[in-house]
Amino acid sequence: MSSTSDQTRAAGAERALYVGMYLPAAKAPVPVGLLTLGRRGVTEYGGFAYGRLYRTRDDAIALNPGFMPTATPSFDFPPRRLRDGGALNLSFRDCLPDAWGELVLRYENNWKPLSADEMLLKTNDYRVGALVFSPGIEMPPPAPAADGVRLEDLAEAARCLAFDMDVPKPLRRLLTQGGTLGGTRPKASLLRDAALWMAKFPAKGDEVDVQVLEACTLRLAALCDIRVPAFELAPLPKLNALLLRRFDRPDPDADCRRIHYLSAAAFTDSPYDSNAGSYVGLANQLRLHGAMVARDLPELFRRLVFNVLIDNTDDHVKNHGVLHAGGNLYELSPAFDMVPQLTNLGYMGMAISEGSEIPHLDAVLAAASHFGLSRAAASATIQQIRKLVTGWKAVFVAGGADELLLRRVEHCFKVQAKLATA
Repeated sequence: MSSTSDQTRAAGAERALYVGMYLPAAKAPVPVGLLTLGRRGVTEYGGFAYGRLYRTRDDAIALNPGFMPTATPSFDFPPRRLRDGGALNLSFRDCLPDAWGELVLRYENNWKPLSADEMLLKTNDYRVGALVFSPGIEMPPPAPAADGVRLEDLAEAARCLAFDMDVPKPLRRLLTQGGTLGGTRPKASLLRDAALWMAKFPAKGDEVDVQVLEACTLRLAALCDIRVPAFELAPLPKLNALLLRRFDRPDPDADCRRIHYLSAAAFTDSPYDSNAGSYVGLANQLRLHGAMVARDLPELFRRLVFNVLIDNTDDHVKNHGVLHAGGNLYELSPAFDMVPQLTNLGYMGMAISEGSEIPHLDAVLAAASHFGLSRAAASATIQQIRKLVTGWKAVFVAGGADELLLRRVEHCFKVQAKLATA
């Protein structure tokens, strides 16, 4: 940002962005409303107002059914210090990149920091979900498909940036395909057979092949009747890339281009940087706004049991989400970022219920009724998943895990089993 831009922001001038959305059966985004952000000293404030024409559309959907209904014309965001994340509402914060995406954007901006509204404008093409942002009422057109990109080139561009190396000029443009994505690990979107996929690459400091670890965990989760994205491992000159089909992008011949997505943080109004949010809280919101409640609640319970048993302490409110499923109803998205942390720290990233963050199966069983399960049914589910997780080694061997990874997982799962049952 220029010094003039800095002075303008410090003076408290409001910035306005038009918000658009790819509605179901729409090939292009339509204007939804106006987002405003302003600053007073170190405190940011803002708000959002739905457009009058949008609210009268028969196919209009709320940005967030529980906390931003279309029946309410406008919303004020509570003032919040910039150091604490600013005032941006969670439904919009979902649209911002996390650590890796922000690193990509800062690199493209000669390492100068960008404000939230600047990042929103720069990340329309590949971000998760169906929202886009524009400085004017005219919505940005759909981006042309970035086909013909070599996975090896994407991996090399990501490796250079992740390892603090200069990215070769011919590869720099490829980094834009990772500038919208969440998480801390190097990644990028790519087109394969006209469908959008995400590639995850090795990160600095990896002690094991994390891509193989995640792929094997997804296979194990699928055996536990947990829905996961289509995925595959792709060999690279060093280690592997993990390719995952983007579940927020329909098949190429579908009527719509993008599917509206909300993280569990936004769906349950649980700020990222707080202790709020729980599996029970997510289950309760699915009861209110779920399109597949009879399917999703038992599956959410299975995910909870599975995460407890595999030492997934990265299961925070941004690593769960829901997809728009018609009207103002949502369904649980396929599971993602489901990886053993190999640390056995003895806590959950997202609490079982409010204040219950210890990964113990007794606490899981006590919460069964919130997932529509009797105690007997929940107990049977726990025993089934425990048995399947106990058979992890055959899955990991078949998935290409080396001896080091097998030893690390074996130790982790043994310790975790004691933590979960002692």
